Amino acid sequence: MDPMARHLVVQPAFLGDALLALPLIGRLKAHFPTAEVHAVVRTEVAPLLEGHPWIAQLWAWDKTWRGWWKLLSQLRAYRWEGVWVVQRFFRSGLLGRLLPASLYVTYDKNPLSWLYSRRAVHRIGDGTHEVDRVLALAAVAGLAPDRPPLPWLFPSEAARQAVAPWNARQPYLILSPTSRWPTKEAPFSLWQAFLQKIPPFYTIYLTGLAADRPRLEALTKAHPNAHNLAGTLSLPELAALVQDAARVYTVDSALTHLASALGRPATTVFCSTEPAFGFGPLAPGSTIAQTHESLPCRPCGLHGRKSCPLRHFACGHTLQVQDLLVPLLNAAPPPGAHTAGDLPPPT
Repeated sequence: MDPMARHLVVQPAFLGDALLALPLIGRLKAHFPTAEVHAVVRTEVAPLLEGHPWIAQLWAWDKTWRGWWKLLSQLRAYRWEGVWVVQRFFRSGLLGRLLPASLYVTYDKNPLSWLYSRRAVHRIGDGTHEVDRVLALAAVAGLAPDRPPLPWLFPSEAARQAVAPWNARQPYLILSPTSRWPTKEAPFSLWQAFLQKIPPFYTIYLTGLAADRPRLEALTKAHPNAHNLAGTLSLPELAALVQDAARVYTVDSALTHLASALGRPATTVFCSTEPAFGFGPLAPGSTIAQTHESLPCRPCGLHGRKSCPLRHFACGHTLQVQDLLVPLLNAAPPPGAHTAGDLPPPT
């Protein structure tokens, strides 16, 4: 492969998926330091990756067919040394294969994989982490599939300045308990019990979508120094806030992967899904919280569901607050720890 050429990584899925593709981009950049590495991502994910030092150019796709045709015409203006499709779906496979390139790499589960030069085996549920599944694409092309050292994401100075009123309140924890899939959410009673036991020198920032803000407001009453930031931060600002967090608490969602990409320890709660799917936290000091009971109905799906099919939601109701507390209570109080009330609430 020509080290001076361009490579294109195609991963236009959701935020977490794009973050988990960063190690492949990093591996390509390390192996071909003079090459340009471009990336296709979903439109709403692009602001987070703008200015990333590994990415020469971002291409945003709104996931419509109109946007697909526009993107195809733009990308066909280049000659690509390698096209790396990090998806198993038809439209991404078609986009990649219609581009002029010397090498085409994707998964064997992509319906157009038979048209590709190299195909990586895609297995899910055997404990392989998604990052290693992505790096298998590098391996089938003869590149070392090693994970790049953390961090993989680098918030801009503008984003860091925007959250300065919040990250000045050291030490702080980030708590993100919501998901678009209700069976991925732990009962809020678990989070309330947890918040009541967190030492008061920690500031707690609750994050989520704007639609989550009313629900999260109730949790602010469970800790004397909790603040509801749901819907108030852009993706770059959220990343900048996570970058300095003492720990992130979240459900099986994109915030797990944001913490991993930034090298911050996370505790991820798994309810209807399970870590064997390969979407657990990766940063040193990270932990997993899940039921200790053997439930024959778990997992009930790869992505979660709108409600428990058996109506008991035992995977959520049998979670133990101690599993959330252990990594926090075992840690020494961070330097600069303050008690609630030492600082005015951020505006």
